[in-house]
Amino acid sequence: MRLLQRVGFMRAPGRAREGGYRALVLAVTAAYLLQECVYAYQERSDMSKLSQVMFLLLCHITSIVKQIVFHIDADRIDQLVQSLNDPIYNSTCPRARALLSHTTARARRLQRAYAGCAALTCTLWGMFAAWRRACGGAVEFPFWTGLRNDSPAVFIVILLYSFYVTTLVGLANTTMDAFIATILYQCKTQFTILRTEFETLPERAKSLSIKTNEDYERVIMTLFVKCYHHYQKIIETSTVLGHIFGVAILVQFGIGGWILCMAAYKLVSLNILSIEFASTALFILCILTELFLYCYYGNELTVESDKLVCSVYCMRWQRAPPRLRRLLVLVMERARRPLRPIAARLVPLSLETFLKILKSSYTFYAVLRQTK
Repeated sequence: MRLLQRVGFMRAPGRAREGGYRALVLAVTAAYLLQECVYAYQERSDMSKLSQVMFLLLCHITSIVKQIVFHIDADRIDQLVQSLNDPIYNSTCPRARALLSHTTARARRLQRAYAGCAALTCTLWGMFAAWRRACGGAVEFPFWTGLRNDSPAVFIVILLYSFYVTTLVGLANTTMDAFIATILYQCKTQFTILRTEFETLPERAKSLSIKTNEDYERVIMTLFVKCYHHYQKIIETSTVLGHIFGVAILVQFGIGGWILCMAAYKLVSLNILSIEFASTALFILCILTELFLYCYYGNELTVESDKLVCSVYCMRWQRAPPRLRRLLVLVMERARRPLRPIAARLVPLSLETFLKILKSSYTFYAVLRQTK
């Protein structure tokens, strides 16, 4: 979140002038995308140059779509983030606290590694251009500028501009993906905690009733209501996440196959020992990670929510009050429909979807190779 706020993709609370900065960043990234579109149109008859710009152009389209979502739905995103601080999500139980700490640590490591891979990719692109120019070779940037880079000063300005925008988009895009994946991961972890709460419901109620000297039935019903509210809160968070980012994820899935296809088409024509090969391979790794994050954590959320029925049934309900047993039946009936995150109500976030994207990408690549 802090990285997104620093690069101007996400609103930072308490800053009066941050709206202008975010608008400027959006204008810069949109202008760069337009320059890539002009270059792609000019070089449409040269497949080698077209492939060089297309995978970046398509990647920037997905980034700008997500960036626009962060602008338009800033209020709902702020509310979504604040909802994670709800007491119902932050149990004082030692096991729950350990799970939340583990989730936070893994999400932090994921974001750093993912963003670091993107930064390294952009750095290698810049190093390759600088090295090639230093060796006396011609360097053609994959975007339109209207300028000739024969002059060292012009070349440096264009190189720095390209490095700034690509690094900005790379860091922001990977962080936005990690942000969405972290929310899905948080929902999955909350389901794990909720399952434990249901499984230990009678024991916790008995212990609390002895400790507070309250009626057992009253205590167990209070704890049940808390568990049910926890369940509803998880569903609400997942639903809000889908409403905000559903279209952006759908665009990512729709374009992701083409990005992989164009990047792979470019990769096979490069020297395996070159810097450009290494940077393009890292770019493909970033795109694969991007798609896998959505599908993996969406699939994990579905699997974990599907286990809730078993957890409710495995609790010691035999001696529970009749009223509670009737309510447990209703909860089990509701939980029989597992939570399935879906992008724009069309594409499920699952490992099966990830495999379909890879298959479609390979199909596009095979067609391009045949028409070369």
